Amino acid sequence: MTIKRLTLGVLALTVVLSPPLVARGNAVTVRLDITGGRLRQPLAVREQVILDLSGVYQGTFLGPVTDAVKPTWSRYVVTFVVEPQIPTATLPAGTQRTYVAHYVRNPETDEGFVYLPGRGEDGYRTNIGMIIRDGHDGRWHHAFPAWSELLGSYLPRD
Repeated sequence: MTIKRLTLGVLALTVVLSPPLVARGNAVTVRLDITGGRLRQPLAVREQVILDLSGVYQGTFLGPVTDAVKPTWSRYVVTFVVEPQIPTATLPAGTQRTYVAHYVRNPETDEGFVYLPGRGEDGYRTNIGMIIRDGHDGRWHHAFPAWSELLGSYLPRD
């Protein structure tokens, strides 16, 4: 096999495999499902303002890593429901995938925090099917303030 044929083969394979990756990387959050904590029933949030700040691939809801979270704070599970912007054969229009995070709010300051499940925890395998965040999975983060404020408006006060 010549170098030219090998190069063309690799290029063809790259083109064939790239569209699903592009579609997944350009997926948008269409809903946030919230459970747990002090909620009496699950919530489905579809407000565009918070969805725009809930980009799974961009991580726009995440701030810096922290250890300032107390185990006594009410913990909520936030499931990001996403759909591809660019439908493909492997990810057609309307295909929904999910990404899971935990959310707590400091009852004294209203500051929010986000936890991304780590290896062996519920949600981890689901999350790494979309994106791997080395150094962030299995850790608490400050929540992006605008996102936290909007999300907190749906949750009961502690």
